[in-house]
Amino acid sequence: MNHSNLWEIESLPMPITQKALQVAQQFATQQRHPQRHEQVYLNTLAVLAVRDYLKIIDIETDLTECDSWNPVIRLFTDAGDLYVKGLGKIECRPINNRHQNPENGNHNSSAHPPEICPVPVEARAERIGYIAVEIDEEEKEARLLGFSPNADAGELVLSELHSLDDFLGHLEHLLESKINLSQWFMNVFTADWQPFEAVFNPQAKTSRVQIENPVKSNLGKWLPNFAEIFLQQLEEGKQKLKNLIYPDETPSFAFRGGGNSREESALQGSQSSINRFPEADVTRAKLIDLGMRLGRTTVALLVAIAEESDRTVRVHVQLHPAIGERYLPQNIKLSLISDIGKNLTESQSRIQERYILLKDIEVDRDESFSIRVALDDFSVTENFVV
Repeated sequence: MNHSNLWEIESLPMPITQKALQVAQQFATQQRHPQRHEQVYLNTLAVLAVRDYLKIIDIETDLTECDSWNPVIRLFTDAGDLYVKGLGKIECRPINNRHQNPENGNHNSSAHPPEICPVPVEARAERIGYIAVEIDEEEKEARLLGFSPNADAGELVLSELHSLDDFLGHLEHLLESKINLSQWFMNVFTADWQPFEAVFNPQAKTSRVQIENPVKSNLGKWLPNFAEIFLQQLEEGKQKLKNLIYPDETPSFAFRGGGNSREESALQGSQSSINRFPEADVTRAKLIDLGMRLGRTTVALLVAIAEESDRTVRVHVQLHPAIGERYLPQNIKLSLISDIGKNLTESQSRIQERYILLKDIEVDRDESFSIRVALDDFSVTENFVV
C-alpha cells in the first residue's frame, strides 16, 4: 500500500488485523442481546480501522477517552467514537458488507448495497465529524468510504460523503480555529481579542490634546482647539458624575493583568465580590454579538491566564455586559466544555445580574477546552488550546 497517496484515494481499504478481531469479539461477548453483539463487534472494527489510518499519518488518538471503549457505556449505547487528541471525537459508523437479499432474506455481499448509513441519537452530538466504514469480514478488510462534518439528519448519505482529503482539511481547520493561549504569554493575539481596557473603558485610550500658547499661535486656530478640549473635559466630568451615582457600572476586576505580563490594570479598582484571580499574566476580552434576538446586544467575554508551572496554566473566565448596558440578559449561560464535548461546568445569569463567572480551571499544556456563551437556542463557542 502506498501510504503517501492515502489522502488522494476516494475510499481507502485498511486491513482488519487478527488483534482487531480479537478485541471486537471480546467486546461483543459482553453483550446479552444478539443484535447488540453484532453492533458492538462492527463498531469496534470500524473504530480500530480509523485509528490505524490516523496512526499512519501521525495523528494521535486516545481510545481511553472513548465511549466505545468504556465497558459500562457500551452496554447501553451504540457508540463508535474515536477521540483525536486536542480536537474531539470522530464517529466511525460501520456498514456490514453482507447485505440482505429481500427475496429470500439471506445475506449476500453483492445484493442491494445500502445508500445510507444510520447514525444513532447518542452519536449526533459531541462529534467533530463522521467516517463511514464498510466492513468485509470475509476479506478481513475495512474500507473507509468517506467523511461528513455532521449528521444532523440522523444518517449519512453515502453518495454525498466527502473525501478523506476533505477530512484531513477539516481537522486542520479545527486546529487552526483554536485560540492558542500559549501565544498570549508572548503578546501574540488575534485582532478580536483586545486589552480589556479597550473593551470596558474605551475612553481611557483617548489622549489629552496638548494646549498651545495662544500668543504664539494664530487665534483662529486656537479657538477650535480650546473648544475641543472643553468638550472632552465636559465628557470626562459627566462620566465621573455617572460613576458616583452608579459606582458598580464599570466592571471592577479583582485580579491583575492586561496586555502586558504582570502589569497592574488601570481598571483594578476597589474590592469586588468577584473571586480574586491572583497575578494574572495576561487578560483579554472579546465582544460577542448575541444576534437580532436582543437587537444586536453584545456581551463581553473576559479571559485571564497565569502560568502556574511548566505544565499548567490557570484560566479565569467572566462574562459582562458591554459598555452602555448595566446588566446581562437574563438566563444567558456561560459554560466550560471539554475537548470531548462534555459540559464540565456552567453559570447562568438571573434578573439584573451584573456579571457571571466560572470557577478557575487549571489546564495542562497541549490540552484543549471551549467556552460557550448561550441564550436559548443561540450560542457562540470559543475554542482554546494551551
